[in-house]
Amino acid sequence: MQNKLWSSTFLRLLHSASNVSPKHSYRSSSRIAVIGSGPAGLYLTSAVLRRCPDSVIDVFDKAPVPFGLVRYGVAPDHPEVKNCTHQFDRLFTENAHRLSLFCNVGVGSDISFEELSNHYDVVALAYGANRPRMLNVPGIHETENCYSGSDFVSWYNGLPGARHPQLDCENVVIVGNGNVALDCARILLSSSERLAKTDVPEAILKEISNSQVRNVYIVGRRGPLDISFTIKELREQINLPSSSFSISNIEREEVERLLEASSHMPRPKRRVTELLLKNWSTSKDSLKHCRLLFHNRPTAVFNDASKRVSAVEFTDARTGDVRKIECGLLIYSIGFENIILKGVPKTEDGSAIAMKDSCRVDTKGSSGASVYAVGWCANKPQGVIANTQSSAVAVAQEICADIEAKPKMKQDTSIKMEDLLNERGVRYVTWEQWKKIDEKEQQIGKSAGKDREKVMEFNI
Repeated sequence: MQNKLWSSTFLRLLHSASNVSPKHSYRSSSRIAVIGSGPAGLYLTSAVLRRCPDSVIDVFDKAPVPFGLVRYGVAPDHPEVKNCTHQFDRLFTENAHRLSLFCNVGVGSDISFEELSNHYDVVALAYGANRPRMLNVPGIHETENCYSGSDFVSWYNGLPGARHPQLDCENVVIVGNGNVALDCARILLSSSERLAKTDVPEAILKEISNSQVRNVYIVGRRGPLDISFTIKELREQINLPSSSFSISNIEREEVERLLEASSHMPRPKRRVTELLLKNWSTSKDSLKHCRLLFHNRPTAVFNDASKRVSAVEFTDARTGDVRKIECGLLIYSIGFENIILKGVPKTEDGSAIAMKDSCRVDTKGSSGASVYAVGWCANKPQGVIANTQSSAVAVAQEICADIEAKPKMKQDTSIKMEDLLNERGVRYVTWEQWKKIDEKEQQIGKSAGKDREKVMEFNI
């Protein structure tokens, strides 16, 4: 069983919400398990419930509360991106007789994938690509205060159990040229006043207000024409109050040449590239600075006597020149890798989920559930929530088509999922219990002039 910390206050809240078994007509319905309560899983759930009126769905998540990256991955100063949770609220409210939530349940620990496959007609894998790709350079494994971008994002978003970085340093190095790198830089260079009305937990806000960070270096292996930033995030960084923005290893002549080259790009890519190059050096009189460095590959990480990171070495891909940037915190944001749950069919080399096509998992003739993958489980881990929504709707259409073509599927209805989890002592969190937490977070947040004050510790 996972080690899970819950506060006594919210223990009482959870117990005050009745845990009533849903009124599902299991024997006459198609039973579907969705693993993951983030956007991919819940958009899929919504589309299936609309298209398959006789289906019932149970949503599982290892986190104690729902919504996945919407809660713990979206930047706190982007509240508009989190508005999809209102749609998910309606989804559970309007389909209470057909839809159940089981948070705090680890598939592979509390219940096996094989058990779900035997218990349901359909299993949908929607748990994302939740392992950051490691920066494998000499010295990093022996060095402290080095974070993946996703771990750093989890910290400032208040994920229970997240590691807390040391911010008592002037220089931070971020490796990566995507939006997560910009999000991390923006939070590090923002004032606590700018973040005060966001849903950054108060304890984290205090750490940010005590930060000594003044310089953030965003370093990429490739050049300005290869950035993965989107225009909104880049514009926010350029216009961030009290922080300057510049590209360290580029001259005006090269800027002009790159602008000419970018003119042939597709419009969205051209716009963000032009924004970057036209703001290659801002003249703000500020105490904080964001500096971009291109064409540099990290080759070594150094630490001090306490094993804390002290510098990162880079090699220029064009000239071979070596430079060392001193820093007290290293963040690397170089993508994600898929975690394959135990029991889920793999490719021969074990590196990916075995797929028949774009969404159907190759179960190799198993008599268990039909298995599908959606979102980052099925696709390359990239894109925004809108991309995830369209992908989820497309997979839902395939699921419903298969159900209609083969309505009588094998399923074990001898035991309800609630009974099985209760027998094992799994303290799962239902939708009703989550709403108690949600209401309390909003109540506490309102008194502080913000949308919510996230709970960071739980104790069931």
